[in-house]
Amino acid sequence: MAEKFSFGKLKDMQSQVAAQVVLEDGIKPEDIKYIAGFDISYQGDNCVCAAVVLDYKTLQVVEKKVVVTKVPMGYVPGFLAFREGPPICQAYYDLEYEPDVILVDGHGIAHPVRSGLAVFVGVELGKPCIGVAKGLLVGEVKDNDIILEGEVVGRLVKTKEYANPLYVSPGHMMSIGTSAEIVKHCVVPPHKMPEPLHLAHRFADKNMKEVKKE
Repeated sequence: MAEKFSFGKLKDMQSQVAAQVVLEDGIKPEDIKYIAGFDISYQGDNCVCAAVVLDYKTLQVVEKKVVVTKVPMGYVPGFLAFREGPPICQAYYDLEYEPDVILVDGHGIAHPVRSGLAVFVGVELGKPCIGVAKGLLVGEVKDNDIILEGEVVGRLVKTKEYANPLYVSPGHMMSIGTSAEIVKHCVVPPHKMPEPLHLAHRFADKNMKEVKKE
């Protein structure tokens, strides 16, 4: 997808997507039935995108899906959405269970132009989406809030003792507070990442090993 465009064109697309973001809750936590995590493993020009759907209340797995495809573009900081967004959307459309909320391993509005992976996926699919990252991409942290240009764009969430916090930011149809609440709910000790992303990461790695054998 992204290979067809110049970086100037990609920046224009980022601005267009960011303009469509809604930072109000599209669903209340108590009304969530299914939540899905997506993660991707790479091998050369190929990638494996895994989707794992869980029952939100019990955190039991109800569906797993994997998609093997070509990597849309190389890794460029700030443009992860164009590398991982298309495979994630492809895996989403293959699901039988429709998740009410989506978690991705990346940033939402805590991004230089407020257009991270969770923004791209949420807007593209028209679904509430939350970005969960292991590091800070932009801005500064103050009192557990991620601040960018004087505005709060995300929140630090501590999920494991003696481990660094997660950097949580909404992508679409989610507020900052609800995003943090949902991520906390989905953590199963001793794992640091919320369970949908933890399981998606394991499933992607497992299937990538199978791809390597072929």
